[in-house]
Amino acid sequence: MHNRLLITVTASPGATSSIDVRRDVYERLLTDSSFCGESGLFVTPLCDCFVIGGLFSGFLAESALGESYKDALRTRLPDLVGHSYRVDLVQRHSAELDAIWQTHGGTGPHPYLRSPDGEFGYPDDAMPVTKALYDALLTKFEGVSTDVLLHRFADLDGELADSDFIGRKWLVVVDYHN
Repeated sequence: MHNRLLITVTASPGATSSIDVRRDVYERLLTDSSFCGESGLFVTPLCDCFVIGGLFSGFLAESALGESYKDALRTRLPDLVGHSYRVDLVQRHSAELDAIWQTHGGTGPHPYLRSPDGEFGYPDDAMPVTKALYDALLTKFEGVSTDVLLHRFADLDGELADSDFIGRKWLVVVDYHN
């Protein structure tokens, strides 16, 4: 089963771009045996494999684009709204999906048209925390450093989620399998 994990992190020295942050987060998760490692006596890691973005590539950008983007998608392509849609519809409407995405500020291909393969995802799978992203995705984790029970959020610096993250940290989406 694929799961979405939101990671917040302060960029390492020298990490100034999305690809730098995505690589850093990937390496840190890869070397954390409690996340994706070998099992020990009665203890298993959270996942057996993971990628940055993956099936959830574009999720951060979609959240930042807000309701105007979602309304446009619902209005123009109602059959492609929701958590499941037919692949043939996505292929048939690929140009329109990209047009809606780009018109509302999305970059790169529309999330439905992305490949879930590749370790480091797409540029918008790691974004600086903005007020819009914080309000849409992180407020429910305020006061939490790691959502241990449901494995939906973790701060790699061990900090409690707080609006102080805005402008100071990066947000990265991870697709993990367990």
